[in-house]
Formats: sequence, C-alpha cells, structure tokens
Amino acid sequence: MCLFCSIVAREIPSVPVYEDENYIVIDDIHPKARVHMLLIPKKHIDSIAHLENSDGKIISGLFLLARDIGKDMNISGYKLQFNVGKEGGQEIMHVHLHFLAEGNTK
Repeated sequence: MCLFCSIVAREIPSVPVYEDENYIVIDDIHPKARVHMLLIPKKHIDSIAHLENSDGKIISGLFLLARDIGKDMNISGYKLQFNVGKEGGQEIMHVHLHFLAEGNTK
C-alpha cells in the first residue's frame, strides 16, 4: 500500500487540513512555500500518466478543491503543481496536487 493510501486508511496518523468522501488534504512535510498542501484523491492512481478517461471527474475535483481552499484561506495567489513520474519529480506514486502560496491574502 502506498504512503497516501495508508494515510487515507488511517494506518499512518495525520492531521488533515480538509477531508471528504473523495479527497484528503494534508500539509506537505517538506514545504517549498509558506503554505504547501497536498490535495490527494482517495482513489489510488499512480500518476497523471496513468489516468483513465473515467478519472476526469476526480482530477477536475482537485482543481475545484484548490479553488475552494484558496477562497477559504483568503489567499489571492497560489501555484498548483503536478509532478508526473520519477523523472518529473514525483516522489510518491499516487496522484496529488501541490497547492503552494506565499500567503498573499486579500
């Protein structure tokens, strides 16, 4: 089982920033910005390169979740980043979206 699947299954303790039936959001343990969260679908998909056409709703949901987090945290600007495959910087083989912000709030 991958690290993120273990977090979703509560086999590894974590403090979610947000959670619903489809997603969990956690703080990155090695932040690259003042705000650095990982938005993780609960369904295991190795990477963007492994998406099926039927996974489109899951991925679009990540972007809507990022939008809502930005609004809820009153952050006016942020970066969203996928790393795809080891050569692309992906360290954990479970799709996740990085939400990075330096904290420019409205």
